[in-house]
Amino acid sequence: MARLCDRRVGDVAFATTHNSMSSPADGFRGPNQGKPMAWQLEHGIRGFQIDAYEGVAQGNSVYTELSGPFGSQATDLPAPLVAAAVRIHRRLGAPPAGTPTDVYLCHTFCELGAVSLADVADDVRAFLDDHPNEVLAFVVEDYVTPERLHAVLAAHGLDRELLAVEPGTPLPTLGEMIDAHTRVLMALENGDGGRALPNAFTGLVAETPFTFVSPTTLRTASSCSPNRGVDGSPIFQFNHWVTPPTTQLARAANALLAERVERCSRLRSRPPTLVAVDFADRSRVVAVVDRLNRAR
Repeated sequence: MARLCDRRVGDVAFATTHNSMSSPADGFRGPNQGKPMAWQLEHGIRGFQIDAYEGVAQGNSVYTELSGPFGSQATDLPAPLVAAAVRIHRRLGAPPAGTPTDVYLCHTFCELGAVSLADVADDVRAFLDDHPNEVLAFVVEDYVTPERLHAVLAAHGLDRELLAVEPGTPLPTLGEMIDAHTRVLMALENGDGGRALPNAFTGLVAETPFTFVSPTTLRTASSCSPNRGVDGSPIFQFNHWVTPPTTQLARAANALLAERVERCSRLRSRPPTLVAVDFADRSRVVAVVDRLNRAR
């Protein structure tokens, strides 16, 4: 919608995918999405939640470096998948000291599925080149240093597209981002890479909870409560999925999306910015976001 160009980026709703990289197309076990990120881009997804790790390709698998700058992390994967990942991790064995690592997008264990950040960066670069009036947003659960992330983005021509976020300064409008060729807003959950890769939860992004064990829990008022981030931050991240992910549970959860968006918008006194779902291809997230943007 051309009329969105005069709105600040935090005042626009983006159809968003949770664990965007996790799809069967890239060999993920226990995937969160039915289609890969390139498909998502072509079908209206403009917000992406991705997880970045260091890893080493070994045969058809990727060995995850679990002792990165932020250490080991909790997982929401089912116990059988965790056990399978640990078995593969041990069978592969740590590579020799000094072996170069690459940056992969994985969900806890790259042994259960991985796509290189370089490949995704190529897809994003190609999309932006073909769609000069589009703006994208990324929230990265980062287990690599900001410098490592920035280096991969720079190698694929995306560093110059990163929006420089000035703390305490209002975010620009979509039109200003397009005119300045800074059409990618990217924020980190753990690290802080300065203005180009800021930490999400120190004043940029506020969110809802994200751990829901059944669709029923998405109906509660507490599902709208503040979670990470500073309340009142310009980006409102609306997390809408059930853990662990299955297509059946995702359909049930996604059927509640419009209802919960309305309820949480009322309780939080603002509509969401990043409307994030599992199995976006089995949802009406683009239509829900379209209605939000028309109603604003």
